[in-house]
Amino acid sequence: MATITPIAYNNSGTPIPGTIQIGDLSIASSAQDYGSTPFPGNKRFWATPDEDLHYVIAYPVPAGNHPNPLSVQCFVGFFKSVVKTEESFINLANYFANSLNTPQNFTGGTDAKVWLNDNGYWTSYTPNTPFNDLQTIAEYLRGFMNDFKNPNFYNYRLDGDGYYISDGGGDMYDNGNISSPWVISNTEYISNSGYSPGTYPYAVDYTQSATTQMEDTSFGYISLGYEQYDNITDTQSPTYLPLTVLGARDNTTYGPGLPIGFQTGGNSGADGGGALSSGYIYSGTVVSGFTVYSFYRETYNAGDPSHCDLYILLGHPNWGSVFGTVSSFAQPTNVGGCGGYLYTSGVNTENVLAIKTLLSKNGGQLVTLAECQTVTNNFIIRVKQALNF
Repeated sequence: MATITPIAYNNSGTPIPGTIQIGDLSIASSAQDYGSTPFPGNKRFWATPDEDLHYVIAYPVPAGNHPNPLSVQCFVGFFKSVVKTEESFINLANYFANSLNTPQNFTGGTDAKVWLNDNGYWTSYTPNTPFNDLQTIAEYLRGFMNDFKNPNFYNYRLDGDGYYISDGGGDMYDNGNISSPWVISNTEYISNSGYSPGTYPYAVDYTQSATTQMEDTSFGYISLGYEQYDNITDTQSPTYLPLTVLGARDNTTYGPGLPIGFQTGGNSGADGGGALSSGYIYSGTVVSGFTVYSFYRETYNAGDPSHCDLYILLGHPNWGSVFGTVSSFAQPTNVGGCGGYLYTSGVNTENVLAIKTLLSKNGGQLVTLAECQTVTNNFIIRVKQALNF
């Protein structure tokens, strides 16, 4: 199904509810029906070309004589790029500006977008940033979930709710795997306490897999999926395992200098026993064009299924990524929890993608560093493919 944006000509000076005004164009921004009469604001809205295939520029036609298949007055026109790439969009923007006798020499998509908006023209182009790309990446990665499982992967049960795993099967947890972003206040949420909204106010809801969710004002996240364990039929679908969440800061809106990463709290089924394995897999290494930090924290050898939190931070030149100080932590097993984190922070930090996934083996077997590295590499490959980087 094509992705379109309804757009109307509106030179009244009064914005139409449910729209964003750019110059004399009203851009649909809500779920209302813009095609039924009476039209919102009594203005006819026109659908853009398919935004899945092209970047689009919309412009006003004050004379109302733009050709259209309805043979009615039309006050909006569109241009579309040949293909949906930044280069094609830049070529289109330069062509469009030249057609207005205001020639430009855009070399970047963001500069072109700013000029268009400042001059009253709308475009569907959004620059590549981890935040803008979250949904695209998530939708692509869901087709390759088996790539992100370690060998002899234990299909743990999602038997709590979207915020925590209750037991997981085999006493893997006692209310654990509570994931939160690293927050602006630098508050740690890595205790061995079970989930409650008061104890973990920024906890990720893994059931949120349709659209990007916001926490801590500027942190967006999206889950790769969640399906509740059925305790009546004693079944658990492996479709959305390993349990995975992606996150990024909206640095375009809120600026640089915001921390990015994930942290984990909750109680381990090992009850203070077992052994700890942790460490960096990559520390600023460039892999397939991405700057990568990857860290794991694992409780194993307790008889219960091992639980291994794998944290990944990815930066890329196409995102204009800037890393600050990178910090990590692995909570000792005698605390009885599953606490850990990996994040980057600093005044210039921006445009970094964070990934957290939960690996496991039955019987307390170790998920090895080499196996974590393979999973990390598979995430890198699939993110690269998702964005054609």
